[in-house]
Amino acid sequence: MPVVQTDISEKCYENNKCKEYSCDSYLGCVSYIVDCDDDDACTVDTCESETGCVNTPLKGDENKCIIWTCDPYTGVSITPVDCDDKSKCTIDSCDYYSGCEHKEISCDDYDVCTDDKCAPEKGCYNPQIDCDDGSVCTDDYCKNGCKNIPISCDDDNECTDDCCIEGKGCTHTPVMCEDYDACTVEWCCPLRGCIYDVYDCCDLNRCTNDYCDKITGCHYVDVICNDNNECTLDFCDPYNGCQYVTPACLCDDQNSCTIDSCDSYLGCINIQKVCNDHDESTYDYCDPKSPDGCLSIPQGEGCLEDKKGLEDGDIAHQG
Repeated sequence: MPVVQTDISEKCYENNKCKEYSCDSYLGCVSYIVDCDDDDACTVDTCESETGCVNTPLKGDENKCIIWTCDPYTGVSITPVDCDDKSKCTIDSCDYYSGCEHKEISCDDYDVCTDDKCAPEKGCYNPQIDCDDGSVCTDDYCKNGCKNIPISCDDDNECTDDCCIEGKGCTHTPVMCEDYDACTVEWCCPLRGCIYDVYDCCDLNRCTNDYCDKITGCHYVDVICNDNNECTLDFCDPYNGCQYVTPACLCDDQNSCTIDSCDSYLGCINIQKVCNDHDESTYDYCDPKSPDGCLSIPQGEGCLEDKKGLEDGDIAHQG
């Protein structure tokens, strides 16, 4: 009786898509695991029994400090992010979630006299601040901040008015020592300043009274030499002053027939002489030109008018 062979290979199959099934006539049921490798290094190859092969692409890390790449042939490549901004004025770092950060560095040198700056190519530098206020009349410098001190224009000369003019600098104007007094001589001493010397109006003439008026200056008034004595001749000598001289001939009227004298109040007095020799035998008369004046001639010797040397009017008195 012939043998009947029934095909039972269907019994070798399971509902698992991750395996390949077959039936070998010698071995019987044979199963092989499905090769899900897609030859792509950028996928994760897995197999689900219900769906079969699953090739899930690789996902990069959430770390923003790395650069994640994948090559199908070489696989994943991780490169650190370069946060260098090429500036020496920042501190460069990377945050996992936010990525590159660039924090500005502090260039503060804690010196108020410097301007703290930073240049990307060279970093911090601290130049001195400019305290120049644009005035030639101040000394500008920095010490605990800018100082603008007025300069001293003092030239140690009391004869100048020292000041500073913007745009020009120190000026030294000669002081005016004018006191508007005609009786002073104004001058200036560099060590003491203005000096006002009293002007000497003395003209070395004792015949003038010298004085000074503040407005008009020196005056010279003639000295009046008067001793109120009619018997003196008053005059002034420039060297000796007033002179009071009684000349011997002051009251001399050149007449021998008068008695000349001087009274300090009345002045010269010229009193007519009385010629009387108390001799009745003579004629007494006065001759102005004779040395003694009075003359006496015997009576009877002729007319007096004929006498030599007598003229009308010459006889002052007859006895």
